[in-house]
Amino acid sequence: MMHSKQVINFCLVIYTGLLLCLPFLADAGIRDTKHNLSAASCQYGGKYSVTAATECEICVFCHTPHNASPAHPLWNHELSAVTNYVPYFSNTLQSYDSPAGAPPVDGVSKLCLSCHDGTVAIGSVGSRYVEILMSSSPCLDASGRLIENPPLCTGYVGTDLSGGHPISIIFDDVLAAKRNSHEPPLTRLVFPSMINDPDVKLYPTQGGKGVQCASCHDPHGTKNADLKFWRKDTHDGVCLVCHEEIPAGDIEW
Repeated sequence: MMHSKQVINFCLVIYTGLLLCLPFLADAGIRDTKHNLSAASCQYGGKYSVTAATECEICVFCHTPHNASPAHPLWNHELSAVTNYVPYFSNTLQSYDSPAGAPPVDGVSKLCLSCHDGTVAIGSVGSRYVEILMSSSPCLDASGRLIENPPLCTGYVGTDLSGGHPISIIFDDVLAAKRNSHEPPLTRLVFPSMINDPDVKLYPTQGGKGVQCASCHDPHGTKNADLKFWRKDTHDGVCLVCHEEIPAGDIEW
């Protein structure tokens, strides 16, 4: 059995090792992405169009080890109060029958939208008594919220989600069977073989597991420098985890 002095020395060795590894871990993670919102003047400061004025911490904009809400994944950013997002819809969608029938945005997608829907200031975090001050940017309004300003600013999603993929939907054998038996035929869903994919994952939603923003996007990095926060080397690589290749004459396309 280790004595207390040995335990302390052991912990010091581990702690020192972690400190030495931090710069290398940062290189492999978000440090060189647009999600590094720390001040440009810092040692590992952000290099893109949205940065803090003086804050040098990187993880603080999303995470905190204490009093997180929700506790998983140690969330720190103030959540959006929006409940009436405009959902994706098409006449071939099988997840829900109408825009009014779309499930509410929940889970990790709600966390992503706390910044990206443009209704909450980027610096609004729970671990600080005072909002983190952001530098002046063409991508932020006077209150520090993301705004739409392409092509320079690409982070704003807004509250109209109709132009993307449906999120917060359960993906299971019931949905796959419903879609795969549709007449005329639709692009088939691949289930459950996709569950073991090393990159694209299903996340908790509506009491089950399904598609969330983080299913396709990795907020901490990217496999391809040209495809920001994408979980595969190509767009098709992500899509074909859940969808079979589009057959000739598919009515969706």
